[in-house]
Amino acid sequence: MTNVRDRVLGAVRDALLRAELPHSSCERPFYVVPHETAAGADLVGRFTRALVALTGEVHHADSLGAISDAIAGISSAYGASSYVSWTDEAMGCAGLVDTLTSRGLRRVAYDLPFDQPGRHERVRALAEVGLGVTGADAALADSGAVVLASGPGRGRLASLLPPVHIVLVKQDRMFASLPALLAARPDLVVAGSNLTVIAGPSRTADIEMTLTHGVHGPKHVHAILIP
Repeated sequence: MTNVRDRVLGAVRDALLRAELPHSSCERPFYVVPHETAAGADLVGRFTRALVALTGEVHHADSLGAISDAIAGISSAYGASSYVSWTDEAMGCAGLVDTLTSRGLRRVAYDLPFDQPGRHERVRALAEVGLGVTGADAALADSGAVVLASGPGRGRLASLLPPVHIVLVKQDRMFASLPALLAARPDLVVAGSNLTVIAGPSRTADIEMTLTHGVHGPKHVHAILIP
């Protein structure tokens, strides 16, 4: 006797065999929202409101000194004395690492060996690092999200492991939405081995429907908007 599972799978299989894709005369098989180049200040305002609604925080800095001041203030607020980060070049902020060193913040290298011995000890040591500092390839005004492509000098761990993620966002990399970003920067999809869209601090409500922060990533996200 055919059971219910077999009947359902059979129906799906038969439907797929009869299915036909609709004809499309459009050069692009999908619709994308054009990149909004005007109203940059409005995009910044929308991004700020969206990220704050997600319990993230937004700061403004217009110089290397102001950026380092903001990062030093955040590190002091959370009692952090060390950080992992992208390189200065990847963050688009020349001299930042040296400036943070002069402020008493220690940068920790986070290249991990693929095999034992030593990998477990390195992971445990990195778990004690309080801050992760990265740049951003883009920011999305509608969701308060930042978009990060991984690659040389811009490792994924910096935005995932530490409890506090500080992301430097250039205001000219602000887009209205993800479709607008992909329309303007289709190359970004293949720019690195990994493309991450981060919308505020990590959160989940899987356990007894109780919202919990920091389960799968940073518990706090601070965006520093720079020219």
